[in-house]
Amino acid sequence: MSSIKSLIQLLSDKERRKFVAYLNKKNKRHDVRNIELFNALIKGGETNVKSKITANAYNVLYKRLKDSLLDFMANLTLESETATEIQLIKRVVLSRKLLVHGQHKLGIKILSGVEAKANEINHYSILSEVYHTLIEHSHSENTEIQEHLFNKMTENNQLFLEQEKLNMVYASVRLAFKKTDEFDIETLLSEVYTKYSVKTELSANFKNLYQLAVIIDIAGEKTKNYNNIRPFFNDKINELTNGVFDTEKYIMYHIDLLYIVANIYFRKKEFLLSMSYLERMMEQMKRFNGKFYNSRRIQHTTIKALCYNYTAKHESASQILDELMTENTFDQEELLQPILARVMIHFQQNELKKANSLLSKLQKSDSWYEKRAGQDWLLNRKFIEILLYIELDHLDLVESRISSLIKKYGILLKANPNSQVLNFLKLVQKVYNNPVIVKEKEFAQFVNTSITLKSSEEEDIFLISYYAWLKAKMNGEELYGATLRIVGGR
Repeated sequence: MSSIKSLIQLLSDKERRKFVAYLNKKNKRHDVRNIELFNALIKGGETNVKSKITANAYNVLYKRLKDSLLDFMANLTLESETATEIQLIKRVVLSRKLLVHGQHKLGIKILSGVEAKANEINHYSILSEVYHTLIEHSHSENTEIQEHLFNKMTENNQLFLEQEKLNMVYASVRLAFKKTDEFDIETLLSEVYTKYSVKTELSANFKNLYQLAVIIDIAGEKTKNYNNIRPFFNDKINELTNGVFDTEKYIMYHIDLLYIVANIYFRKKEFLLSMSYLERMMEQMKRFNGKFYNSRRIQHTTIKALCYNYTAKHESASQILDELMTENTFDQEELLQPILARVMIHFQQNELKKANSLLSKLQKSDSWYEKRAGQDWLLNRKFIEILLYIELDHLDLVESRISSLIKKYGILLKANPNSQVLNFLKLVQKVYNNPVIVKEKEFAQFVNTSITLKSSEEEDIFLISYYAWLKAKMNGEELYGATLRIVGGR
């Protein structure tokens, strides 16, 4: 998606109308095509505008529209998300002027009001300015009052530092994950928390809680074991909901936090709990004129469809994915997760040609997909592709896909003690070389010694799904039934 389309996705319908009005007011000539281009970008028809003018004129028009959109969104942000902060800062500046000119009573009264409001929203930097100003002019007061201000400043500085420490933890862990995969997540978290003296239960607002949730989610993804993850922040979400931080400023973090919790419960195979958090996520997506509705709908729909699929409601899963993918709202690049989920459902329902048709539309390079959807998405795509080619008797492609996968990711997979992918691929090779082997007792024994699945509660749900294909072959079952049975621990 182009950068300007990404910006447009962030606007609600009401904000889009306001932007058109903004352009109308800004336009000094009637032949300006910026509104036409804006509406075309929303509907995906920008090529029609491009065909009416020269390439150079289109580029100039595009750039000017983007600049106007950036200016509009910056002003919109100042008006809505930082309105309270700006008003408080203005009052601090006014109070300083009053105090300098000897209007102590009025100046301190204004600062007291700012302090009360800043305390409501835990705005530590504004509180610091308030206490700094009060202390600067506290020489006229008695020692008891001055000491009280010193204590307030000290306490506020500690709270501000704790908030920033958590931000440093988040940044440090994310950088560590980016640099290497070769470390123990629990050890890393313990070291970083100790280094910055952070309490793991710290969560002052939705942003801080979201950052903690991201780290915990990454831990589960790296270890491929979500069972030991305890989303301790569930109670914290309830505490913050409808509180002073449940505002437009924090709505993005609120939505993304609920998504992460829903995803964690999905990976823990607690599907009903996952669905309950998805319902709460949808409620937040609709707030503030649906500001983040479109930008979060793909994530929401994908996890909801997967929950449906693993609770024997594959028809519902298919329906909401098909509806999402047939809209003109999103580009294919944005739909990579739901596309792969739909391929998997087609495969599990033995709709092999449909699965292959959808998979064949993914024509970009591996590096392109890995950059945009992540390594796990790419590996899952390759696994299901291999199984699909076996089912379709495209055996000439199976060997090349397995060889390519091992060549490119073999070292990485071998280095991951939680991965059983290589062992699984060896079993797959045996099956496609000799399909009748799946019925032999010796093969069953070989499977049991090659793949050591944890309990259904602990094992990665996607590995179980691939393993279910093998077990269905061995037991003569339908794939979907075998998948539900194994995921359910039966």
